[in-house]
Amino acid sequence: MRTGLFIAAVALLLSACNEKAHVVNPASLPLDSTTTVFGDTSYIQMQPIWTGFYGPKDIKIGFDYILYITEPDSNRIVMVNLAGSMLGYSQYVKHPISIAQDRRFNLIIACEFDTTVGSQTVTVAAIAKIRLFDYQHEIASAPVEIVTHESPQRQIVRDGAGNLVSGRVYTGVAVLPNNSYYVTRSGNQNSSPVDPDNMILHFDKNDKRYSSDLIDLVPSPINLTPTGTGLVAINRLSNITTFNTRQFGSDFIVTQTDPENAYKVKWFTFSPGTELKAPEWVSKFSLDPAQYSPPVLPDIISNIFVAPQAIAIDDRSNIYVIDSGLDSLMKFDLKGRLLRESFGPAKSRNSLLNPSGVTFFDKTLYISDTGHDRILRYRLSTDLR
Repeated sequence: MRTGLFIAAVALLLSACNEKAHVVNPASLPLDSTTTVFGDTSYIQMQPIWTGFYGPKDIKIGFDYILYITEPDSNRIVMVNLAGSMLGYSQYVKHPISIAQDRRFNLIIACEFDTTVGSQTVTVAAIAKIRLFDYQHEIASAPVEIVTHESPQRQIVRDGAGNLVSGRVYTGVAVLPNNSYYVTRSGNQNSSPVDPDNMILHFDKNDKRYSSDLIDLVPSPINLTPTGTGLVAINRLSNITTFNTRQFGSDFIVTQTDPENAYKVKWFTFSPGTELKAPEWVSKFSLDPAQYSPPVLPDIISNIFVAPQAIAIDDRSNIYVIDSGLDSLMKFDLKGRLLRESFGPAKSRNSLLNPSGVTFFDKTLYISDTGHDRILRYRLSTDLR
């Protein structure tokens, strides 16, 4: 990798601190009357706004300090530096939905793939990799490699409105510290007790899927139910994130868009079990409600979401959730309490329209404002003094 790329990125990051900020109206995010918010600071929008995108969806900051943005309708990945300058576009990758980067600078992309069965072309869910290190970080030169995909028997069929009729889709990807990664899978056929459509898959760093028998490594379909509305139900998964620190091991947070599910954002943690209880994955925020004061479940699993699409975690383990149904950004602390820095349409002057991606780096939030074809950046007011 060329060192000039990193030097330029650092220089641009330092210059970004001096940009003019635009203060938004101080208004409360629409909340249930029983919800309590904590904190007295607010996020302000940075200028200039980044434009020139087409339906940007997922956005992630890589370990190379570069931003990667998926454009499903353009069938490409956009590579952007921290000052908003385009560094390049990937080769063709069909309908990229979610993206992550491992510590080897490989981009891992949840996407689709066309294959031929007989004389018929069918589309299936796939995972692609772009090995940037092998191509000197020139994304336009790096091939898009399909490393795994679903069987043609589970081909993707959509109706005229784009809704999934049958088949399986991959909706999110997240990397663990050992370069293995999780993939969220969604579909309508969930009667199989062994291989339902709704699943969280775990692949090693070389793209080999772990067996679901390894419950300490991979979420088990027996433990995490593919249907229902409970705290361990994983239907209608829309995205996933990990902490990327050994403090929380293999923990992960998922978002769901099932309108019947009151728990649309869930943090799962592994419970090793005891002599009397089998090991299992459990919801972190349902282990011991008595630990909260007052003794109620935290806001993050209350019924305040409509269509959460993405999650990000900062260096203090605060949790950020983008909700495209509310055009809002909600921030929670490590105990799952909603923080006052959260903002919706009133507080942001209707800045967001169908947002679908969020990432955090160096005190800055980057949000894919999908409906406006742009990227917005926010900083806390206390970080600009």
